[in-house]
Amino acid sequence: MAFLNPLFLFGLLAATIPLIIHLWSRRQAVTVDFSSLMFLVAAHRQNVRRVQLKQLLILLLRMLIIALISLALARPFLTLGLPLAAVRAKTDVVIVLDNSYSMQYKDVDGIWFEKAKTLAIDVIRSLRHGDSASLILMSDIPHPVFRQLTPDIESVIAAIEQAEVSYRATNIQPSVELAHDILSDSAQQNKEIYIITDFAQNGWDDWGIIPNRSGARIVLLPVTQGNPHNTNIEEIQPSHQLIGVDLPFHINTKLNNHSDTPISQLTLSFYVGEEKKKTQTFSATADESVMASLTHTFTDPSTHTGYFELTDDRLNVDNRRYFALEALGEIRVLCVSNQTEYLKLVLNPIANMQTVGASIKSSMIQPIACTPSEFETYPLENIDIILLADVPVLSVKAGEQLRESIRQGKGIIVFTSDDYNLSWLPAQFGQPISWQIPQQVSKYDQTHPIFEIFPDNILSGQYGPRFFQSMMVSPTSDASVIARFGDETPFLLERSEGKSHILLFNCKLQQQPNSNELLVNPYFLPLIQHSILYVVREDTKRNITVGDTYVASYPQNPGGRAWIKRVDSPDENMSAIPIDENGTVRYELTEQPGIYQIDVKAQDRLYRDFFAVNTPAVEADLTSISLQLASERVDAQTGKTSETGELDTEELDIKRHGREIWGELLIFAVCLLLLEGFLSNRASKSTSGEGT
Repeated sequence: MAFLNPLFLFGLLAATIPLIIHLWSRRQAVTVDFSSLMFLVAAHRQNVRRVQLKQLLILLLRMLIIALISLALARPFLTLGLPLAAVRAKTDVVIVLDNSYSMQYKDVDGIWFEKAKTLAIDVIRSLRHGDSASLILMSDIPHPVFRQLTPDIESVIAAIEQAEVSYRATNIQPSVELAHDILSDSAQQNKEIYIITDFAQNGWDDWGIIPNRSGARIVLLPVTQGNPHNTNIEEIQPSHQLIGVDLPFHINTKLNNHSDTPISQLTLSFYVGEEKKKTQTFSATADESVMASLTHTFTDPSTHTGYFELTDDRLNVDNRRYFALEALGEIRVLCVSNQTEYLKLVLNPIANMQTVGASIKSSMIQPIACTPSEFETYPLENIDIILLADVPVLSVKAGEQLRESIRQGKGIIVFTSDDYNLSWLPAQFGQPISWQIPQQVSKYDQTHPIFEIFPDNILSGQYGPRFFQSMMVSPTSDASVIARFGDETPFLLERSEGKSHILLFNCKLQQQPNSNELLVNPYFLPLIQHSILYVVREDTKRNITVGDTYVASYPQNPGGRAWIKRVDSPDENMSAIPIDENGTVRYELTEQPGIYQIDVKAQDRLYRDFFAVNTPAVEADLTSISLQLASERVDAQTGKTSETGELDTEELDIKRHGREIWGELLIFAVCLLLLEGFLSNRASKSTSGEGT
């Protein structure tokens, strides 16, 4: 026997109230001296015993009536094993159907998701008239197809048949908790949750035990047996965060063999756009990760898209990984200095070189030179970056030019040891510093985009540049120190103002006696070129995962619109996304992997960009959790299926049998109440008769 409203069992305590009243109202017998009436005393004692028995019976009836009412309110029902429980009880069912992308795995007997849908339909078809059901599609987020229980069983079956696999990962916890929430409103004695999944380990990580708040019977239905085999591309990582045109770089790709057997002749193909560029073949041992590296060069500045693709296997959705990489080029840098020839040479060292009678001109950086006085009136419309090198004094007009450049979002790079103390600089200047023992750039983040090409602290080695002079500087509150000298004096600082990025090198650039050796050092060229690329690059994250929000900034078009669509689906309509007043675009419809195109029209010009969306790599590992451990985590039992994978519905019906008996208890309580009333009246008449 079980109870649907067990809290009402506390009402059984009320059954003691008649007993307490009875004990409280008992009268102490009083001895009265009388003449010897032997036969009268004997008759009186016989009547007293009869009255006491009636009162005891009435007391028991009253206590039993209160107890029966409390039991009826607790809604008891008889379960399997008792003859009176041969009635099938009403049942509410919630199906938790895994539609994460690992369910696309094609086993020898079919696709896992199709098997899961068959099991779900078998469960729903086992229901009868008066039963209700709901459906939750489970990935890393729950998708309730029915947010409440519905008696329309056919509509639930139709929803299961129309369900599709998503491209998301798995997380069991939120879906199971939602199932408990749905069943918490159920008044039925039979409540069931069926979790139909491949039980991949990744869906059970990062959480503990889920309490059974609804009191439902939870059944686990696996769709697979044995150890599946899968390969995937986990990540694509370029060797440099800053990619310039005409500069070769490496694209590193991590491949995984998620199986207990080795794999040979694993083919990896590299595509730019839809054109295959390269192909490599690999082998991998059991549970091994392999790193592949390809060299490529982009020849034109833009966002380049493409993908890597592996040989087909039983789960192809994770065999392709897309990328969107920005190649920076045609960067127009205005060099403001009294001596600019060395800057033009460093920024574009092969501009005037000749080979086989033809000139080679790098399109990555295009330096333009002007003097400080010319800069005061120089047109800045076609300039991307302004580089100030050893300008001793900034005039008022030059300051206004720089301020206007910052408002337009142009980059600023400053080499100086003079006291500018401008509000937009990332630091305030103090006194000059001179070192008898020269300093080197010894403390910098090697993962920073500017310094990632200088591994192992090479700038502080014997071939690194030496510095004899600098300035005391105090970084502003919103500035970051990227690199320092050996005595902790900041060497390179940065800050952003709007869309403008500002770099400050705390040194002079021109070589002077007892100043520094930066200009003549071989590391200066990559340092200044990567600084240019870093300042001009956009901070937009172009490679995201399914379900992530794509965020881009278009400050030149606040309040406008952006049009976004997936390139892989040419028939797909473009979504019009509003641009916030601060120029930010947020796009959340990233439910399918592929290359997405975004168009923004601003100032009579069309801006087009791309970003890539990929499946979460964690879902590719199909290693499963044991059913015993899974049962302990969600307080469940494992469902029974036949050798062909069919559900044992007879077993379900047996467990759903039971009968509520609260009505019978109330009827019994009413009968006892009538009996108690009859006995009470007889006792009252008998007492009054004896009194007369």
